Amino acid sequence: MKRRIKKIVRTVEKTIQWYENWKLFLAPIAFVVGFLLDMMGSRRIDLMMDNYKLLFFFLLAGLLIVLYHWSAPGTGPKWLIKNRTWLRAGIQLCLGGLLSSHVYFYFQSSAGLKSLLFIVILFFVVLFNEFLKNRVRDLYLQFLLFFFSGYSFFIFFLPVITKEMGPRMFLLGGTISLVYTHVILLLVMAVSKSVHRRAVAKTSASILLLFGVFNVLYFINWIPPVPMALKHVGVYHGVTRATDDYQYSLTFEEAQGWDRYIRQTNKVFNWSPGDTAFCFASVFAPTAMNKKIFHLWEYDDPDNGWILIEKLGYDLFGGRDGGFRGYSFKTSVKPGDWRVEIVTEDDIKLGSVDFVVVRSDASATRKFKSINR
Repeated sequence: MKRRIKKIVRTVEKTIQWYENWKLFLAPIAFVVGFLLDMMGSRRIDLMMDNYKLLFFFLLAGLLIVLYHWSAPGTGPKWLIKNRTWLRAGIQLCLGGLLSSHVYFYFQSSAGLKSLLFIVILFFVVLFNEFLKNRVRDLYLQFLLFFFSGYSFFIFFLPVITKEMGPRMFLLGGTISLVYTHVILLLVMAVSKSVHRRAVAKTSASILLLFGVFNVLYFINWIPPVPMALKHVGVYHGVTRATDDYQYSLTFEEAQGWDRYIRQTNKVFNWSPGDTAFCFASVFAPTAMNKKIFHLWEYDDPDNGWILIEKLGYDLFGGRDGGFRGYSFKTSVKPGDWRVEIVTEDDIKLGSVDFVVVRSDASATRKFKSINR
């Protein structure tokens, strides 16, 4: 019995020692765990239970931030000070879950690469933040990340519940995050003796600057019009209904590069008289959100730049996992650089596809392949 007790005591001592050695890494690990757990979860942005879970994470993160700054030495009660590391870990766990919920969605949108890179940058800011011991910097980075987490949540949550999207919902979502973040910031100033008015003022100014930057990026189309996303787009030689009525058969000329086995379209369109160019796109939208989608066929004129050749549209109905599929086509395309921009009826850009038209010898042998979507 004594041996067993001694063994338990040694195990506890080793665990405590391990914690003391690695406690600085606890919060970043918690952030990564929250990030990965949510990535393995739902892939639908319009599932309300998941959205309510994310809303809970955001509200809880705000509460934990207040407790964290209250737990500063000489400020809060002893029991809270002892658990300060765990509070910070809880904050990062909540923020990790919030941010990871958007990664898959942005990654699937061909217009969302810049947004994904921006999230990756912020992810590394969080990791660096954990190794900065200056309390003022910690306040800045923590609140900037918290504000962005709320911003990225509300700009898709509001359109899902209101079935409306566009600038108004984007501005409203950003404003809600801005107001709540400042409420938490004021509470932190009220409970913590180590957070001074000057630091709060600088943090508030940084948040307002970030709010302005996000709005500029949105209106110049650097941020995708969440909660809609372009799941797939490509230019093809043929688009037909497959044997299965729920699938389309897309035909394109096989490329010659090393990636020809994984390509789902070809950016070089060899055109011969009689050929038709098809633009096929899959656009995801939440259930009950219906909009009109337009394909803008544009040609890069050597003298006048990009000019609109034709605008073709169709109605989109939301709810399908793989996105609502539609296509447009042109029977005559001249050689040169082309692009098709996919936009909503509100002229919000979802994405685009570039391709080069090359006149092909009608007698030349061309090898085609087909995929189903």
